[in-house]
Amino acid sequence: MTSRKLRPAAAFAALAAACTFASAPALASTAFGDLNNFDVFNDTTTPTHGFEIELDDVHSTDITYTFDWNHYGAPRITEDNADPAHPRVFVRYEARYDAASGTFSAYTAVPPAPPSPTNGHMCTDISVNIGCEHFGIGFYGAPTRVTYHWLVEDPLMPGTLVLGPVVNVATPTFVYSPAIPQVQPAQVQAVIEAPPPPEVPQFEFGDATWVKEIRTTTHNNAEVALADLVSDDPADPADRNWTNGEPDEVEVEWQIMQTEFNNPAGANNDLAGAPEDLPGGDEVVTRRYEFYQYSGPFDAETHEALCSKHPAIADPTDPSYKAECDPATVTILGDYIGAQMAGFEAAAALGMVDHLQDGTLAEPYTARTVVVGGNTPYAVDVLAGSLPAGLSIDPASGVLSGTPTAAGAFAFTLSARDADGTQVSKDFRLAVLDPWAVVPQYWLVVAPAGTGSGHVGGSGIDCGTTCDTLMDTGSSVSLSAQADAGSVFDGWSGPCVGTADCSFTLDQDTTVTATFNRLRLALSVSLGGSGAGRVTGSGIDCGATCATTVDWGSSVSLTATPAAGSVFSGWSGDCSGAGPCDLTMNAAHSATATFAPLTYTLSVTLAGPASAGTVRSSPAGISCGTDCQQDYAPGTLVKLTATAAKRHSFLGWSGACTGKKACTLTMSQARSVTATFK
Repeated sequence: MTSRKLRPAAAFAALAAACTFASAPALASTAFGDLNNFDVFNDTTTPTHGFEIELDDVHSTDITYTFDWNHYGAPRITEDNADPAHPRVFVRYEARYDAASGTFSAYTAVPPAPPSPTNGHMCTDISVNIGCEHFGIGFYGAPTRVTYHWLVEDPLMPGTLVLGPVVNVATPTFVYSPAIPQVQPAQVQAVIEAPPPPEVPQFEFGDATWVKEIRTTTHNNAEVALADLVSDDPADPADRNWTNGEPDEVEVEWQIMQTEFNNPAGANNDLAGAPEDLPGGDEVVTRRYEFYQYSGPFDAETHEALCSKHPAIADPTDPSYKAECDPATVTILGDYIGAQMAGFEAAAALGMVDHLQDGTLAEPYTARTVVVGGNTPYAVDVLAGSLPAGLSIDPASGVLSGTPTAAGAFAFTLSARDADGTQVSKDFRLAVLDPWAVVPQYWLVVAPAGTGSGHVGGSGIDCGTTCDTLMDTGSSVSLSAQADAGSVFDGWSGPCVGTADCSFTLDQDTTVTATFNRLRLALSVSLGGSGAGRVTGSGIDCGATCATTVDWGSSVSLTATPAAGSVFSGWSGDCSGAGPCDLTMNAAHSATATFAPLTYTLSVTLAGPASAGTVRSSPAGISCGTDCQQDYAPGTLVKLTATAAKRHSFLGWSGACTGKKACTLTMSQARSVTATFK
């Protein structure tokens, strides 16, 4: 058996890009792989009900991870061996059709407005439907062809799904070159190809798409999880999950992707990055590709895109200027189609797939790779529960196969150890459906969502731990949700809405989403006193923003900074003292920062016999004997006049003034003066 160590690809509707492998390094029994996630918008102009990925010249056992967080859940994988020399694998995300009601269990809407390239996280939120989805698949090997289609309802046969137009979003191929000792380190090169041609091309050129590549400038060996390779979070401008923690990005110039059928070396047939060194041998390289429609003019005879630069040249004196592409009169950049986040990992950890597709009684189960990554051979065991009768898992390869001989729902725990001694385990649930059963059964799945945590229970669900169960059609479902401390239950989506208990009758595979979000508590600051200043920290910038909400349990720190000419006098409310205010948000908090005008103190001391004289100030404030100290604003000009009592005389000033004349001071600092009498 050939040993291999692979990071699965998970592509978008996208299928993970084909990954081309060079020979494995001599010192490690490994292969290498890529990881791809993809968000794509429905551009078919009609609601769709699924998505299909076709891979040519691979087997079902080459499929590893799939990305299942969309409106359709885990896909169904099948293999076509009609031509044994060229097998085909189909990964089909598909809504179930209910003939009684004439409705599908799920759909992808048409975007209500031209889509924005910052909605990737929304494409994985099944509680909303903004017209985009996230799909993905991982695989070993390098398919000779990968095609993607939305699934649309056949208008002539209601309830039947057929292939929609080809999705014109390319996925990268990572070409890996192993290290050559004393010559060069390992290298990887990312290449994306233009959309594949139709079976019978009508023109010399295929469809055209704009693409731009955004790549990290350096690499590290931090593992990238499949769920991290999503698009940017529109609520957080600093969020770039797909960059793998690297601080810098480089955007290459736009390029037209358009296959020239009769010229395999055509300039726009592919976009290849330069080979990149992997000096450590275990780096993770990440890429993002954004795709937009080409809406410019085409050559009527060949269908070649006439505008190949974006932005188009606007200066008629430029040698590259084309009147037909002049941005003053022509729009060449169309709507955003989608974005793919791709990662290549030179060494993959041992793992297991997330879900297993259901089986059908007495029908061969599509052979499924369950254990991935690490170094083979594996040692795979069933730790708890039991596999469906008729199914078995190869202990050395981790492939599940067989023909189910009994219907029902089966729960089991698998454990796998690889040749390096690494061990993992995972719980699985698999249903074997009886197509002839009088009472069909359907899956009830609870999907927790949101930023918080909580528990959902009822009807065989204890989620937490058991988040899906198989139930007879017509079963009554009743679910309740309880938020954990520091979280709040924000409601259901799916067959229920609101925050009350969720009740319905199960008549199809159903996913119920329970959204728990972190409890947000009010944090407010006010400014007091006659001085000026600001308070900053933890979402507060007061002056302008004096109130915010903060996650329950968070630690916040507020700092008071006086403005020029003021001083910070201290906190009141939930803060105290004159230093930074540190709070734990286990309740709503408010605090007042008091600022006072900056002043300097003028102090006068009388020397000599008691009651021998007095000192008074202009402006007023000092009348010493009784009031010998006063605060003045910076720059204030103060005049002190000494007056001796009868039978006494003024001998003169010391300290900040000298002599016997009136003492005049500019208050640029604290000052003290002594008036001596005899």
